[in-house]
Amino acid sequence: MKNKSGFTLIEVLIALLILSIALTAIIKSTSQNIRDTLYIQKKTIALWVGNEIMNEIIAGLRKPPMAPDALKDKSTMLNETWSWAASLKPTPNPNIQEIDVAVSQRTPLIHLVGYLYVPQ
Repeated sequence: MKNKSGFTLIEVLIALLILSIALTAIIKSTSQNIRDTLYIQKKTIALWVGNEIMNEIIAGLRKPPMAPDALKDKSTMLNETWSWAASLKPTPNPNIQEIDVAVSQRTPLIHLVGYLYVPQ
């Protein structure tokens, strides 16, 4: 008999099994990373929208009502529509009001709080 070298069928199947497990883990990790990146991107854009609304209120371009009522509207940023709600709340200091801005896109994404000086 000749001495033959090479892999047996069992050895090849075990190697393929190990390779498939490793590739499955890599694909799962990559898809989770993509989902997380998209979520962070949405949160960042929502933060930009919230900051824009907050700055418009501080500059006097928008006048939200006192809580529990809220000024609700939609804004477009980066070709996406964002819903937001803004309201004012009194603070212990009568010259300062709290600004609440909540931004969402199907689900709530960000809630910002700022303060507005209102001279009496």
